[in-house]
Amino acid sequence: MKILIVGAGIAGLSLWHKLKSSDHEIDIIEKANEHAEKGAGICLPAHAVRQLANMGLKEQVLACARKVQEVRFETSQRKLLASASLLEEPLNFQPFIALRRSELIDVLLEQAKTSVKYSTTVKDISGNSSVTFNTGEVKTYDLIVAADGINSQIRHQVFEQPDLLDLSVTNWRFCITSKNHEVQPSYLLGNNEVFMFYPISNDEIYCYGQISDPKKYWYNLDDKAALQQVFAHYHESVLQAINDSQHIVAGRLKSVQSREVYKNNCVLIGDALHGCPPSLQQGVNMALEDVAVLANALCKSQSIEDSLIEYKKLRLARIDWVIKESNKTIKLAELGKYKVGRFIRNAIVKLTGPTNVQAWKKLI
Repeated sequence: MKILIVGAGIAGLSLWHKLKSSDHEIDIIEKANEHAEKGAGICLPAHAVRQLANMGLKEQVLACARKVQEVRFETSQRKLLASASLLEEPLNFQPFIALRRSELIDVLLEQAKTSVKYSTTVKDISGNSSVTFNTGEVKTYDLIVAADGINSQIRHQVFEQPDLLDLSVTNWRFCITSKNHEVQPSYLLGNNEVFMFYPISNDEIYCYGQISDPKKYWYNLDDKAALQQVFAHYHESVLQAINDSQHIVAGRLKSVQSREVYKNNCVLIGDALHGCPPSLQQGVNMALEDVAVLANALCKSQSIEDSLIEYKKLRLARIDWVIKESNKTIKLAELGKYKVGRFIRNAIVKLTGPTNVQAWKKLI
């Protein structure tokens, strides 16, 4: 079978790893002219690490990651609301880790680099199988896998509902240096905004901030200035982190509305398929699960159509659940916009514990 993987990010490279030893003929393309560092940090719960272990990449990833042991939910002034250990069952079957996104890409890219065709995009797909590239080359494929992110070019070219749903949340990501810190993942809940500290090495912390903002007001400001305004009433540790920030990545939270999954011989994986909000740190895990299920379906069935039917059947319910729970976590944070809502939200967190940990238990 001839397979084209569009996008050499986490999802695309993971699928290449899964299929590289198969009898399939694999092409993988990337629109960038090289892999540059993008994003900031990524958090990998135990079930994501399980997928990396199944790919034989766990030890390489652990070598450049930070293991975490506890999750803390705090007020904006860092008063503890609830905490949960990650060393207890069922959460401890694999380590919980965090690392720079670029370091995970480097691990995935180590064997695949010579196979990736850079500066290459799909210009046209005709007859469900003939692909014309921006280079002018034309090739025929049995399967086209869109792993090209939430703004997927293939989804826009092929699928009937390509548009994204804006979740009315502005966010910022950056990393700071903090020598020999003892930080555990901490989520600070304020009014309608949240700030997160997540350690990614002994000397580095990934920081994430978001605010519910239907009018996109913060896009009118410099990123650091916007962060300083949004989190002005937060604990001094947050203000110091913002002052120390460099290379801030700003954006809007969006999700994929379509649930088509595949059309003809084109199938979506990773953020191109679901683009779930980061509330539960499920982006990488969902992509790795997509890859595992699709690869298994392709190996089990002689028919591409049967493989894609099986893939859709096994993924849709889980995707819907993760997106629903991720959005629920955003709505819970937004309760803090008013004093009564803030009291109710904090009481819920104190009673039930960190919401992401509760979701991880169900996912595992």
